[in-house]
Amino acid sequence: MPAPEPPPPSVGAFHYTRHAPQLPPLQDGRDTRRHAVAIAGGGPVGMALALGLAVQGVPSVLLEADDTVCTGSRAICVSRRSLQILQRLGALEPFLAKGLPWTAGRSFYQTTEVLRFAMPHDASQKLPPMLNLSQYYIEQFLLDAIGRCNAATPGLIDLRWSTALSGFAQQADGVQLQARNALGDYTVDAGWLVACDGGQSFVRKALGLELHGAAYEGRYVIIDIALPSRHPVERRAWFDPPWHRGGTVLMHPQPDNIWRIDYQLRPGQSSEEALSPAAVQAFVQRHLDAIGEGHLPWKPVWTSVYRAGAMTLDSYRHGRVLFAGNAAHAMPIFGVRGLNSGFDDADNLAWKLALVAQGRAGSALLDSYSQERIAAFHTNAENAMRSTEFMSPPSRGFDLLREAALSLAERHRGIAQLINPRQTEAVRYEDSPLSTPDAHAIVGPLPGEVLADRQLPGGGHLLDHMGPGFALLCRPAHAAALADDAGPLSLTLLPLQPDDGATLLLRPDGHVAARWPGLPPAGVLASALARATCIHHEETTA
Repeated sequence: MPAPEPPPPSVGAFHYTRHAPQLPPLQDGRDTRRHAVAIAGGGPVGMALALGLAVQGVPSVLLEADDTVCTGSRAICVSRRSLQILQRLGALEPFLAKGLPWTAGRSFYQTTEVLRFAMPHDASQKLPPMLNLSQYYIEQFLLDAIGRCNAATPGLIDLRWSTALSGFAQQADGVQLQARNALGDYTVDAGWLVACDGGQSFVRKALGLELHGAAYEGRYVIIDIALPSRHPVERRAWFDPPWHRGGTVLMHPQPDNIWRIDYQLRPGQSSEEALSPAAVQAFVQRHLDAIGEGHLPWKPVWTSVYRAGAMTLDSYRHGRVLFAGNAAHAMPIFGVRGLNSGFDDADNLAWKLALVAQGRAGSALLDSYSQERIAAFHTNAENAMRSTEFMSPPSRGFDLLREAALSLAERHRGIAQLINPRQTEAVRYEDSPLSTPDAHAIVGPLPGEVLADRQLPGGGHLLDHMGPGFALLCRPAHAAALADDAGPLSLTLLPLQPDDGATLLLRPDGHVAARWPGLPPAGVLASALARATCIHHEETTA
């Protein structure tokens, strides 16, 4: 097989950096250091997990087969929920400085606008509902955060470029890995292995595991172009446009005057033909001419093709091996749930794996990771599949329904909502075993929900005050009484006058673990914390 083409030296204002392979200190071909956690795959999910573990004080070794961050835009939409996660990881600021925030989008049937949607947003929100940023920037900013983390605590995240995982074996107290790079092969010992190695996961294949779910015949070409357009930052979609009859075209802006165009391939059209320079040139020029920007100079930057699907593993935990991101599931891009689901995986897993690795929680806590994130997958997949069936009708019947909805949408705004792309949003873990059921009727965020951020009267925002561990949102008058009820776990007290005077116990990932109408009785907080960490105890009745 020929060697892959090297990445371009730059894309827009982005400059690639290659990282040489290295060998750690070895003894008889074995890494002399035993690692708490090994992570296979240094993409966005793998790096986010490593940073999440580091926030909890747990070191990791990260094996990445490539020698640079990714090429091409790939995942480009970062949700508000993911931005909140990035804030906890210490990586937020460059995302906000470089990314393009947006709140709205438009859809057209042929050339007629049939939908204009807006995501919830107001001036009190710290973060935009969505931010466009090419994945090479996403990975580079996470890599920069790893550099800052290691500058503060050397060796906390051991990132090994150009190093592939070539084999592994589970043992009673950990996992033995075989690593390989151009300098040689060696053995690595770790307590846990997390597979973040993408859709073609080596770890998943090595265990003989398969994704199950729905795959769609619809295929889309991705084209990144450099285009000096001044069009507002929004998401645009064209259904059955005159320049691409029977298909769908999407368009998103990215930083540095890079624009992303996705268009649907017709049945029988080959991917190879569509990706040929002549076909790319013809389609893009035809599209730009149709939207009034064909006079602007442009050039192609990157092309790819993808097929929609919603599939998952049956379990994300297999002994001491765990799965996250595309190694665990595949998601259609419509509604931008792929990368954002991966960030949620990392956010959910990091604090749980840290507590287990530190011996401060029961190992069943990792089973809750699998349970919660598979439930989240099905919630996301249901919405994504609705969008996918509209964007890429799987049958003639769906095609006729879409045509009818589009033709009526201009005059009937209720029907126009069928076109709404249903952008990703935070998922509630409705049946989480970590949540303490309500003992009283309470108004406010339910157990398992993410607590929404809000502006505080004295300035700043609620999430700015969250620590790396559990947090307790309570009346200021109750703070002293609750300060000693957490036991050995780290608990940040937030005496910030919660809604309706309720007391809320928040997990490290921001989900509500328990809530009480006022001051919980003695021992009840400790009981809820024990439940949220799967520590066996005698339940205290509220």
